[in-house]
Amino acid sequence: MSTPRQLSGPGRWLLVGAMVLAMLLLGVYNDQVLDVLTTIWQHGLTALGLANAANAMQHGIDAGITQRMLPAVATYAALYLSLCLLLLHLLLLPAQWRLTWRLYAGALAAYVLIAVLGKLAGNAQWAYRLSRHLLDFVVSPLPVAGLYVLFRAGFGPVADAPAPPANGPAPD
Repeated sequence: MSTPRQLSGPGRWLLVGAMVLAMLLLGVYNDQVLDVLTTIWQHGLTALGLANAANAMQHGIDAGITQRMLPAVATYAALYLSLCLLLLHLLLLPAQWRLTWRLYAGALAAYVLIAVLGKLAGNAQWAYRLSRHLLDFVVSPLPVAGLYVLFRAGFGPVADAPAPPANGPAPD
C-alpha cells in the first residue's frame, strides 16, 4: 500500500496537528468568529455602498437557513470547509482524496438543490430544515473523522490504478 502525500515526517504531522487545532478552535469559538466576520463584512459593504443591498438580500432569506449575515456565514463555512479538505488532502491517498472531493461536492450540490426546491415550493420549511441540517453536517468535523476512519479501515479506493501502456500491451 502506498503512503499518503508527505511533506516530511514531523513537518507533516505538525501541519496536521495545527489544522486539527484550528478546526477545534473554530468550532468552539464559532459565535465569536462569526461576530468578527459580520463586523468585517458590514464595514466592507458599507465602505462599498452596498449595505442597503445586503440588508435587502438578508431580509429575503428564510430564518430556517440562517439568522446571521449571509456573507459572514458563507465566509465561515468556506474557511471551515477549506480546513477540512486540506486536512483530508494531507491524510489520504490520491484515489481516496478524489473520492472525498466528489462526496463533498455531491453533498454541497444536494444542499443547494434542496434549498432551491424549498424556495420553489413556496418557502417549504421542511426543505429549509433539511438543507440546514445537511450543511451543518458537511461543515463539521464528522465527515473528516468518518472518512479518515473508513479509508484507514480499508473501505474505498486504496491506490490509483496503474496507467495503461502508451503503445498497447508490453511485449512478453
